[in-house]
Amino acid sequence: MQVIQASNSKGGILLQGGMAWAICVAGIVMILLPALWFSKEHIQSGADDFLALYGGARLVGSSHLYDPAAINSAQLEATGMAGGPAVIYTRLPWLALVLWPLGQTPYAVAHWIWFGLRFAAVAGFILLWPHSKRSLTAAVCCWSMPLALGITNGQDAPFLLLWLAISERLQLSGKSFAAGMVLALCTAKFHLFLLVPVLYLIHRRWSVLGGMTAGGVVLAGLCFVAGGIDWLPAYLRVLMLPDINPARWFMPNLHGLVPSGPVEWVAMAVTAAAAIFVMLRTDYLTGFAVALTGSLLLSYHAYFQDALLLIPVILIVLNDSRKFLRNAAMLLATPAPWVLMLVLRKPVGG
Repeated sequence: MQVIQASNSKGGILLQGGMAWAICVAGIVMILLPALWFSKEHIQSGADDFLALYGGARLVGSSHLYDPAAINSAQLEATGMAGGPAVIYTRLPWLALVLWPLGQTPYAVAHWIWFGLRFAAVAGFILLWPHSKRSLTAAVCCWSMPLALGITNGQDAPFLLLWLAISERLQLSGKSFAAGMVLALCTAKFHLFLLVPVLYLIHRRWSVLGGMTAGGVVLAGLCFVAGGIDWLPAYLRVLMLPDINPARWFMPNLHGLVPSGPVEWVAMAVTAAAAIFVMLRTDYLTGFAVALTGSLLLSYHAYFQDALLLIPVILIVLNDSRKFLRNAAMLLATPAPWVLMLVLRKPVGG
């Protein structure tokens, strides 16, 4: 049986048979298991990014959701450890409200539940993503270094993959308004989706935009429930704190790749313009890949784990008819570019 062949007339890639499972297992053994091993102390102790989310869940309904001292105090009281100035709650209040049940659970238990939920989110993405074969989707996920980092450091980023898959499947089923409401959940990390609404405007998917708006209104209401009437000024103050953006060299975006100041602003303007130019002249799926890629580059706060949003991009491009694009996507699906970026950009002694 041929292992890799054209999946359609356009020349997309399809994995078949036992080799598909072998590729997935190899990725787990070479990427995920080492990541779990090197992070085992953090996973066992819970000293990872979930600590920030847990602290926020503990303060739902108070006026201290964005008070760094209150967050660290809540963390210390509930877990015996405080994350410090870089591990405070920086999401919108509605997410803290959603996580409130975990905040009422002993931290060790909540941390393991959170661990399992994120694996379930990845499994859901593999099952529901409609634009590639499940074997290929699974293989790309198993080989993704950003995804492995997102799982091992307590991040909520894996859920973004699930929301995207559900939204795309709903759109294909003709349930565009519901698809937009699901997309509103991506406001958990809205800075990673800046160009996505522009894509729906360009393609005149008004029902999706309507659903996004309706979902956004509901989530905005929940923000006032969770954070109080004055949550927005407090939230904006937190976003301005320099401590929440450490290790700029670890950011796979323009903020991490180019010097600050005029160079960065020019690079952002050129990137946004180029992305919109391409989206205006391509089909929806290609535009979707461009919107996700451009949004990641434009995001001010993003780390390697957030680059897992390139998994849908890779899957879309792997079905492109142009071989050079498929080859580039295959390279991006491997650990090679991420390891190279770490080696070339990590500060000496850092």
